[in-house]
Formats: sequence, structure tokens, C-alpha cells
Amino acid sequence: MAPPRSFPIRYSRVSRWLMAPLWLGARHAKVELSEEDLRIRMGWAFRATLPRRSIRRAALHREVVWAVGVHSDLRFKSWLVNGSMKGVVFLDLLPPAKGRFGPFPITIERLGLGLEDPDAFLRYLGAGTETPEDE
Repeated sequence: MAPPRSFPIRYSRVSRWLMAPLWLGARHAKVELSEEDLRIRMGWAFRATLPRRSIRRAALHREVVWAVGVHSDLRFKSWLVNGSMKGVVFLDLLPPAKGRFGPFPITIERLGLGLEDPDAFLRYLGAGTETPEDE
């Protein structure tokens, strides 16, 4: 079995400066994809291990303009983990996966990851780099 491959989270210059003192910067963040699972961590704020087989769809999003950090929709089913508004890949999961938002357990149906090299991530995952029509 091949070792997991790391894909750094992308940070803008401003978010790198703001998030590092909160222990949410690059030193405390990682995305690792193995043959079996996807592991995500952003400091103390987010962590999850998703079975790779539960990733039903993966696509590069145009640009996320609303926020950086760790965020959820109002239903707490869709999550965004990013340090930049560019390079965001959204993953649709079925069945939903479990994770943690700080100390709280969460369910993840959709996950956005802001990555330094989203195209390489999608290639390694085996998905195309389509842009969703409905986004």
C-alpha cells in the first residue's frame, strides 16, 4: 500500500497572517489522501477521516467569495475548510462521514477544501476537474 499523499491547504497572505496565531495556519493544517481514506485537519477547529469510497463526486469550484477558515451551512451538513478563496474542491459524500468541529461531533455530506494544487488532488483522487453547473 502506498503512503498517503499530502496536499497543502492554500492560504492567502492575509489569512496566513491572521490564522497562524489561532493555530489554524499551515503548520497545523493538513490534507492527506491514501488509498483508503482522506484525512483533514485544520488546527483545533476541524478534523475528519473520510472513507475514500464515500466520495461520490469531486469538482473544482470557481471561487469561494464568502469566507476563509472553517465554516458550515446552516444545516451543519456542508463544511468548508480553507485559507484562501481560490483552489476550492468540493466533495459530495455518500454515505455522510463523521468529523469534529472543535469539540463537537459533526456529520459531513459535502466538504469544500481550499488546496494549493486542486488539480493534482483531483487527479490523484481519480476525478475530473469539472466545474459544477449548479454552483
